[in-house]
Amino acid sequence: MKTQTLSSSEIEQLKLQGCTASDWTAVLIPADIDLTRIRNVCFAGPVTLGQNKGTVAVGGVALACGVYDATISDCIVGSGVRIANVRTLLAGYDIEEAVCIQDIGMMVAEPGAAFGNGTEVDVVNEAGGRGTVIHNRLTAQVAFLDAMHRHDPAFNAALRKLTDGERTASAPPRGRIGLRANITGCGLIRNVVVGPYARIEGAGVLENGTVNSCEEHPTVVGHGVHAREFVVAEGAKIDSGAILDKVFVGQGVKMGKQYSAENSLFFANCEAFHGEGVALFAGPYTVTHHKSTLMIAGLFSFYNAGSGTNQSNHMYKLGPVHQGLFERGCKTGSFSYVLYESHVGAFSVVIGKHFTNIRTPNFPFSNISEKGGESTIVPGMNLFSVGTVRDGEKWPKRDNRKAREKRDLIVFDVFSPFTVERMRRGRDELLALNEITSKDRQTVNVGGIMMSRVLLRKGAKYYSSAITRYLVDKVAERLAASLGSSPNWASATSSLKPRTALRQASEWTDVCGLLAPSELVRELEQSVKNGKIRSYDELLAALLHLYDNYREYEWQYVFEAFEREFGYKLSSVPKEQLLKTIEEWKKAAQTIHSAILEDSKKEFGPAAKLGYGLDLTDAETEADFTAVRGTIDGNAVVQKLTKEGEAIARRYEEMRTMVEGAEG
Repeated sequence: MKTQTLSSSEIEQLKLQGCTASDWTAVLIPADIDLTRIRNVCFAGPVTLGQNKGTVAVGGVALACGVYDATISDCIVGSGVRIANVRTLLAGYDIEEAVCIQDIGMMVAEPGAAFGNGTEVDVVNEAGGRGTVIHNRLTAQVAFLDAMHRHDPAFNAALRKLTDGERTASAPPRGRIGLRANITGCGLIRNVVVGPYARIEGAGVLENGTVNSCEEHPTVVGHGVHAREFVVAEGAKIDSGAILDKVFVGQGVKMGKQYSAENSLFFANCEAFHGEGVALFAGPYTVTHHKSTLMIAGLFSFYNAGSGTNQSNHMYKLGPVHQGLFERGCKTGSFSYVLYESHVGAFSVVIGKHFTNIRTPNFPFSNISEKGGESTIVPGMNLFSVGTVRDGEKWPKRDNRKAREKRDLIVFDVFSPFTVERMRRGRDELLALNEITSKDRQTVNVGGIMMSRVLLRKGAKYYSSAITRYLVDKVAERLAASLGSSPNWASATSSLKPRTALRQASEWTDVCGLLAPSELVRELEQSVKNGKIRSYDELLAALLHLYDNYREYEWQYVFEAFEREFGYKLSSVPKEQLLKTIEEWKKAAQTIHSAILEDSKKEFGPAAKLGYGLDLTDAETEADFTAVRGTIDGNAVVQKLTKEGEAIARRYEEMRTMVEGAEG
């Protein structure tokens, strides 16, 4: 944009329109500017203005471009911009085209500002030691490696070098307001970069931060928000009085209703309302919606917090050093309490108040409850919960991210090598305990909590059914594809050999949403440490490689676990042997499905109707319930489950026909 200094006549015109300047020669304008659109402006330093014809849209209303009633200094203003009613000062910004800045107190960017990039956030452990640096391109996986893998100082130093390089590269040298951003009705904005298409509407105080945004998914920072030392990713929405201090907010996150967060990370599609987070590592889909809910000093993902949920980090002598791990898919009931240190297995439900340290990573899908002050566990119970089924289906559908690059790498599978191997180990532990536990005993201590002795064999059976269903399902999928290419049985089974060469295919980890073989994560760490991975982009590419090849790594796990589970190799299995396993699959699938279907029907049983029909007859109560909840036959979830039951029978016949019809 070609600009020029003001002529004497132009200066006189601006003076007549209420404008002043500390140095008129420092005010640069394009030749075709409309001077009538510059009124009551104090140019307190160098300012370059762009062409100001046309309008910008604010709240659906077209407002004239130009600069009105503002004090402005050290700014470069693009074309088609409206700046109006800046009560104190607008300074230090490069303002891109079609931006609107209106009715704000002060917005300044100071020399040397980092705009939130490089802020260290003490997550998981309040006392420190897991400080994670936030920046514009932070991902759940990089943050997890930074925070949770502190066993190798050389790796930590090398990783920090990569993230420091990215932080330096991604933070702009001065303030910037992106294309078509709207900033209206705000108080103080100091050292904040605003991305394109972002809407900042009524924020109270924003200091030292970055609001990333994009055309595909504009970011919104709304009324009453107070945020300091922060980075917000594309498509996030923060409003209604949220208070943030040293916080990263990921893509598609929703936060508000006076939620308070300090030293916390929130990754893709988290939702946080009303409550409080402190030293919180909220992996993808962590949800807390209620008042009096405190999530503190813990790692969570795919998590749902009941109202009044609390974790305790106060039983200490050397400071708040205790922490908790809740593996993916956990839930806590209303007013649940968990004493740290604790480690809760995946997809478990915690109900009640627990004053013992819980250690149940090898008992996923469990129900952990409290009765009379004693913590108890029913292993595998949530395998038969319709809620678990619903969770597994809803997460992919609720991916709110619309940006072109979805930075957090998420494997949504409920049943995976990670959870299935946990079940295999849990089952073996239960069977071993059953062998050594006297039948005179009523309970046995498992993972620091009590389990009824009769549940040892029952829990093992639950896990075995789920393991069988998963493994045979995966084998049937691969075998069908192989037989589709070659109807010869020997050729098809031989082709089932994995294309990957993991040394420890049974060892898996959850890198905050990304399921991956543990050995490959260790290899990635080694590559960072020895300098083979030389940049942040190379680190992201290595993580993406793990994500893209998940299905092949999973297949090697299935191939090897199948042999351990059933005692024969898939690559040379006789038809008769596999047909027997298919019979086991049918029994396991029907057992699990029948239990889930019965669980769903409880939602229409007598207990579900207790809150209906005030002062009505039984028939009227039934009608009231039906009007609100519908009927069991008409419920979409129940209908789907019923169809899935029919599909099990069809799949069984298809698998049998496939095996029996193969040549040889």
